[in-house]
Amino acid sequence: MRPRGWFKLAAVAAFTLALAGGSARADVVDEAFARGNTAAAAGDLQTAVTAYEEAERLLPGRSALISFNLGTAYAQLGELGLATHHLRRALQGQAQASEAVAAAAQRNLGIVRQRVEIAAAASGAQYDRPETWRDALLAAVGSPGFGWLALGTGWLALLVWLLRGRLGGRAPGGVVGSVIGVLVVIYLVVGGLHGYAVRAESEAPQAIALPAKLEVREGPGNHRKALFIVQGGSRVRIVDRGAGWLRIRLPDGLEGWAPQASLGELSGEVPRPGSLVRGRTP
Repeated sequence: MRPRGWFKLAAVAAFTLALAGGSARADVVDEAFARGNTAAAAGDLQTAVTAYEEAERLLPGRSALISFNLGTAYAQLGELGLATHHLRRALQGQAQASEAVAAAAQRNLGIVRQRVEIAAAASGAQYDRPETWRDALLAAVGSPGFGWLALGTGWLALLVWLLRGRLGGRAPGGVVGSVIGVLVVIYLVVGGLHGYAVRAESEAPQAIALPAKLEVREGPGNHRKALFIVQGGSRVRIVDRGAGWLRIRLPDGLEGWAPQASLGELSGEVPRPGSLVRGRTP
Protein backbone atom coordinates (compact mmCIF):
# COMPACT_ATOMS: atom_id res chain seq x y z
CA MET A 1 0.00 0.00 0.00
CA ARG A 2 3.08 2.27 0.15
CA PRO A 3 2.40 3.59 3.68
CA ARG A 4 4.86 6.50 3.44
CA GLY A 5 2.92 8.14 0.62
CA TRP A 6 -0.32 7.52 2.48
CA PHE A 7 0.92 9.13 5.70
CA LYS A 8 2.18 12.16 3.82
CA LEU A 9 -1.26 12.57 2.27
CA ALA A 10 -2.90 12.12 5.68
CA ALA A 11 -0.86 15.02 7.08
CA VAL A 12 -2.05 17.25 4.25
CA ALA A 13 -5.60 16.05 4.89
CA ALA A 14 -5.44 17.06 8.56
CA PHE A 15 -4.41 20.59 7.56
CA THR A 16 -7.23 20.78 5.02
CA LEU A 17 -9.81 19.67 7.56
CA ALA A 18 -8.59 22.28 10.03
CA LEU A 19 -9.25 24.99 7.46
CA ALA A 20 -12.73 23.68 6.70
CA GLY A 21 -14.45 25.21 9.73
CA GLY A 22 -13.89 27.22 12.89
CA SER A 23 -16.55 25.67 15.09
CA ALA A 24 -15.90 23.62 18.22
CA ARG A 25 -17.09 20.52 16.37
CA ALA A 26 -14.55 21.10 13.63
CA ASP A 27 -11.81 21.27 16.26
CA VAL A 28 -12.96 17.94 17.73
CA VAL A 29 -13.00 16.35 14.28
CA ASP A 30 -9.50 17.65 13.54
CA GLU A 31 -8.24 16.34 16.87
CA ALA A 32 -9.65 12.85 16.23
CA PHE A 33 -8.27 12.87 12.69
CA ALA A 34 -4.83 13.94 13.93
CA ARG A 35 -4.87 11.12 16.50
CA GLY A 36 -5.62 8.71 13.69
CA ASN A 37 -2.69 10.00 11.64
CA THR A 38 -0.32 9.74 14.61
CA ALA A 39 -1.43 6.17 15.38
CA ALA A 40 -1.17 5.15 11.72
CA ALA A 41 2.35 6.59 11.47
CA ALA A 42 3.30 4.55 14.55
CA GLY A 43 1.90 1.40 12.96
CA ASP A 44 -1.02 1.13 15.42
CA LEU A 45 -3.66 0.68 12.72
CA GLN A 46 -6.46 -0.48 15.00
CA THR A 47 -6.17 2.70 17.11
CA ALA A 48 -6.00 4.72 13.89
CA VAL A 49 -9.23 3.13 12.65
CA THR A 50 -10.98 3.95 15.95
CA ALA A 51 -9.87 7.59 15.74
CA TYR A 52 -10.85 7.96 12.08
CA GLU A 53 -14.28 6.43 12.79
CA GLU A 54 -14.74 8.93 15.62
CA ALA A 55 -13.88 11.79 13.25
CA GLU A 56 -16.28 10.44 10.62
CA ARG A 57 -19.06 10.09 13.18
CA LEU A 58 -18.61 13.68 14.42
CA LEU A 59 -18.27 15.26 10.98
CA PRO A 60 -21.57 16.24 9.34
CA GLY A 61 -21.67 15.11 5.73
CA ARG A 62 -19.00 13.11 3.94
CA SER A 63 -15.21 13.46 3.90
CA ALA A 64 -13.21 11.79 1.14
CA LEU A 65 -10.06 12.21 3.23
CA ILE A 66 -11.41 10.31 6.22
CA SER A 67 -12.96 7.60 4.02
CA PHE A 68 -9.67 7.20 2.17
CA ASN A 69 -7.62 6.84 5.35
CA LEU A 70 -10.14 4.41 6.83
CA GLY A 71 -10.15 2.30 3.69
CA THR A 72 -6.36 2.23 3.53
CA ALA A 73 -6.03 1.31 7.22
CA TYR A 74 -8.56 -1.51 6.84
CA ALA A 75 -6.71 -2.75 3.76
CA GLN A 76 -3.48 -2.95 5.74
CA LEU A 77 -5.38 -4.85 8.47
CA GLY A 78 -6.61 -7.35 5.86
CA GLU A 79 -10.28 -6.33 6.16
CA LEU A 80 -11.00 -6.33 2.44
CA GLY A 81 -14.75 -5.73 2.75
CA LEU A 82 -14.47 -2.65 4.96
CA ALA A 83 -11.49 -1.41 2.92
CA THR A 84 -13.51 -1.63 -0.31
CA HIS A 85 -16.52 0.03 1.29
CA HIS A 86 -14.62 3.08 2.55
CA LEU A 87 -12.44 3.52 -0.53
CA ARG A 88 -15.51 3.46 -2.76
CA ARG A 89 -17.22 6.01 -0.52
CA ALA A 90 -14.15 8.23 -0.87
CA LEU A 91 -14.70 8.24 -4.65
CA GLN A 92 -18.39 9.11 -4.56
CA GLY A 93 -19.49 12.57 -5.63
CA GLN A 94 -20.81 13.49 -2.17
CA ALA A 95 -17.30 13.09 -0.74
CA GLN A 96 -15.86 15.72 -3.11
CA ALA A 97 -12.44 14.10 -3.33
CA SER A 98 -9.52 16.17 -4.57
CA GLU A 99 -7.60 14.94 -7.58
CA ALA A 100 -4.80 13.60 -5.36
CA VAL A 101 -7.12 11.77 -2.98
CA ALA A 102 -9.18 10.32 -5.85
CA ALA A 103 -6.03 9.03 -7.58
CA ALA A 104 -4.73 7.48 -4.35
CA ALA A 105 -8.12 5.91 -3.60
CA GLN A 106 -8.29 4.40 -7.09
CA ARG A 107 -4.79 3.00 -6.71
CA ASN A 108 -5.49 1.41 -3.32
CA LEU A 109 -8.87 0.13 -4.47
CA GLY A 110 -7.15 -1.62 -7.36
CA ILE A 111 -4.76 -3.34 -4.94
CA VAL A 112 -7.64 -4.40 -2.68
CA ARG A 113 -9.54 -5.68 -5.71
CA GLN A 114 -6.63 -7.93 -6.66
CA ARG A 115 -6.63 -9.36 -3.16
CA VAL A 116 -10.39 -9.98 -3.34
CA GLU A 117 -10.03 -11.91 -6.59
CA ILE A 118 -7.12 -13.97 -5.25
CA ALA A 119 -9.03 -14.85 -2.07
CA ALA A 120 -12.14 -15.79 -4.06
CA ALA A 121 -10.15 -18.00 -6.42
CA ALA A 122 -8.51 -19.77 -3.47
CA SER A 123 -11.77 -20.44 -1.60
CA GLY A 124 -14.23 -20.85 -4.49
CA ALA A 125 -16.39 -17.98 -3.23
CA GLN A 126 -18.50 -15.88 -5.58
CA TYR A 127 -17.43 -12.33 -6.34
CA ASP A 128 -18.58 -9.51 -8.58
CA ARG A 129 -17.21 -9.08 -12.07
CA PRO A 130 -15.03 -6.04 -12.82
CA GLU A 131 -16.89 -2.85 -13.62
CA THR A 132 -17.96 -2.44 -17.24
CA TRP A 133 -18.41 0.66 -19.34
CA ARG A 134 -22.12 0.54 -18.47
CA ASP A 135 -21.32 0.70 -14.75
CA ALA A 136 -19.01 3.64 -15.32
CA LEU A 137 -21.61 5.39 -17.48
CA LEU A 138 -24.38 4.96 -14.89
CA ALA A 139 -22.11 6.24 -12.15
CA ALA A 140 -21.20 9.29 -14.23
CA VAL A 141 -24.71 10.25 -15.35
CA GLY A 142 -26.11 9.61 -11.87
CA SER A 143 -23.70 12.03 -10.22
CA PRO A 144 -24.99 15.33 -8.79
CA GLY A 145 -22.84 17.24 -11.29
CA PHE A 146 -24.68 15.64 -14.20
CA GLY A 147 -27.98 16.56 -12.61
CA TRP A 148 -26.90 20.18 -12.20
CA LEU A 149 -25.81 20.20 -15.85
CA ALA A 150 -29.29 19.14 -16.93
CA LEU A 151 -30.93 21.71 -14.66
CA GLY A 152 -28.63 24.50 -15.82
CA THR A 153 -29.25 23.68 -19.48
CA GLY A 154 -33.00 23.76 -18.90
CA TRP A 155 -32.84 27.14 -17.18
CA LEU A 156 -30.61 28.51 -19.94
CA ALA A 157 -33.08 27.34 -22.59
CA LEU A 158 -35.90 29.08 -20.68
CA LEU A 159 -33.86 32.28 -20.34
CA VAL A 160 -33.05 32.38 -24.07
CA TRP A 161 -36.72 31.78 -24.86
CA LEU A 162 -37.79 34.69 -22.61
CA LEU A 163 -35.20 36.99 -24.19
CA ARG A 164 -35.78 35.80 -27.75
CA GLY A 165 -37.34 39.14 -28.74
CA ARG A 166 -34.25 41.12 -27.78
CA LEU A 167 -31.84 38.54 -29.11
CA GLY A 168 -33.68 38.12 -32.38
CA GLY A 169 -32.79 41.65 -33.50
CA ARG A 170 -29.08 41.04 -32.98
CA ALA A 171 -28.71 37.51 -34.37
CA PRO A 172 -29.31 36.16 -37.88
CA GLY A 173 -32.75 34.76 -38.54
CA GLY A 174 -33.44 31.35 -37.05
CA VAL A 175 -30.27 31.26 -34.91
CA VAL A 176 -32.08 31.95 -31.63
CA GLY A 177 -34.65 29.26 -32.37
CA SER A 178 -31.89 26.78 -33.21
CA VAL A 179 -30.05 27.57 -29.97
CA ILE A 180 -33.22 27.03 -27.97
CA GLY A 181 -33.84 23.75 -29.78
CA VAL A 182 -30.32 22.47 -29.08
CA LEU A 183 -30.56 23.44 -25.41
CA VAL A 184 -33.92 21.70 -25.05
CA VAL A 185 -32.55 18.51 -26.65
CA ILE A 186 -29.53 18.56 -24.33
CA TYR A 187 -31.81 19.13 -21.34
CA LEU A 188 -34.08 16.23 -22.29
CA VAL A 189 -31.23 13.80 -23.04
CA VAL A 190 -29.05 14.69 -20.06
CA GLY A 191 -32.02 14.93 -17.71
CA GLY A 192 -33.43 11.64 -18.95
CA LEU A 193 -30.12 9.81 -18.47
CA HIS A 194 -29.66 11.30 -15.02
CA GLY A 195 -33.18 10.36 -13.99
CA TYR A 196 -32.72 6.80 -15.23
CA ALA A 197 -29.44 6.38 -13.33
CA VAL A 198 -30.86 7.83 -10.11
CA ARG A 199 -33.94 5.63 -10.32
CA ALA A 200 -31.85 2.51 -11.01
CA GLU A 201 -29.66 3.26 -8.00
CA SER A 202 -32.62 3.94 -5.71
CA GLU A 203 -34.46 0.78 -6.76
CA ALA A 204 -31.40 -1.48 -6.38
CA PRO A 205 -28.71 0.37 -4.39
CA GLN A 206 -25.16 -0.91 -4.31
CA ALA A 207 -23.63 -2.50 -1.22
CA ILE A 208 -20.35 -4.17 -0.29
CA ALA A 209 -20.05 -7.57 1.37
CA LEU A 210 -18.16 -6.75 4.58
CA PRO A 211 -17.16 -10.09 6.21
CA ALA A 212 -14.30 -12.11 4.75
CA LYS A 213 -16.82 -14.78 3.69
CA LEU A 214 -20.53 -14.00 3.56
CA GLU A 215 -23.07 -16.82 3.55
CA VAL A 216 -26.05 -16.09 1.29
CA ARG A 217 -29.22 -18.05 2.10
CA GLU A 218 -32.39 -18.99 0.27
CA GLY A 219 -34.50 -16.94 2.69
CA PRO A 220 -34.19 -14.47 5.58
CA GLY A 221 -32.98 -16.29 8.69
CA ASN A 222 -29.99 -18.34 9.81
CA HIS A 223 -32.17 -21.46 9.74
CA ARG A 224 -32.59 -21.18 5.97
CA LYS A 225 -30.38 -23.17 3.61
CA ALA A 226 -27.07 -21.58 2.56
CA LEU A 227 -26.91 -21.21 -1.22
CA PHE A 228 -23.41 -19.85 -1.81
CA ILE A 229 -20.59 -17.82 -0.30
CA VAL A 230 -19.75 -14.26 -1.39
CA GLN A 231 -16.19 -13.03 -1.04
CA GLY A 232 -15.76 -10.00 1.19
CA GLY A 233 -15.26 -6.80 -0.82
CA SER A 234 -17.67 -7.83 -3.58
CA ARG A 235 -20.26 -5.40 -4.94
CA VAL A 236 -23.89 -6.49 -4.84
CA ARG A 237 -27.27 -4.92 -5.51
CA ILE A 238 -30.03 -4.83 -2.89
CA VAL A 239 -33.29 -5.91 -4.52
CA ASP A 240 -35.51 -6.56 -1.48
CA ARG A 241 -35.57 -5.95 2.27
CA GLY A 242 -36.80 -7.93 5.23
CA ALA A 243 -36.52 -7.64 9.02
CA GLY A 244 -32.74 -7.46 9.49
CA TRP A 245 -32.10 -9.21 6.16
CA LEU A 246 -31.51 -8.04 2.59
CA ARG A 247 -32.06 -9.87 -0.67
CA ILE A 248 -28.97 -9.27 -2.78
CA ARG A 249 -28.06 -9.90 -6.40
CA LEU A 250 -24.62 -10.39 -7.90
CA PRO A 251 -23.91 -9.00 -11.38
CA ASP A 252 -24.16 -12.53 -12.85
CA GLY A 253 -27.74 -12.88 -11.55
CA LEU A 254 -27.16 -15.01 -8.42
CA GLU A 255 -29.57 -13.98 -5.67
CA GLY A 256 -30.15 -14.76 -2.01
CA TRP A 257 -30.58 -13.31 1.46
CA ALA A 258 -27.86 -11.99 3.77
CA PRO A 259 -27.89 -10.24 7.17
CA GLN A 260 -28.26 -6.50 6.82
CA ALA A 261 -25.40 -5.89 9.28
CA SER A 262 -23.01 -7.77 7.01
CA LEU A 263 -23.56 -5.40 4.07
CA GLY A 264 -22.31 -1.86 3.73
CA GLU A 265 -24.62 0.27 1.60
CA LEU A 266 -22.56 2.83 -0.29
CA SER A 267 -25.29 5.44 0.08
CA GLY A 268 -26.22 4.53 3.65
CA GLU A 269 -24.72 4.88 7.11
CA VAL A 270 -21.18 3.71 7.73
CA PRO A 271 -21.11 0.24 9.35
CA ARG A 272 -19.32 -0.31 12.62
CA PRO A 273 -17.10 -3.40 12.76
CA GLY A 274 -18.52 -4.46 16.13
CA SER A 275 -22.00 -4.76 14.62
CA LEU A 276 -20.98 -6.99 11.70
CA VAL A 277 -22.48 -10.42 11.30
CA ARG A 278 -19.58 -12.62 10.26
CA GLY A 279 -20.18 -15.15 7.55
CA ARG A 280 -19.15 -18.73 8.28
CA THR A 281 -17.14 -20.83 5.92
CA PRO A 282 -18.53 -24.31 5.34
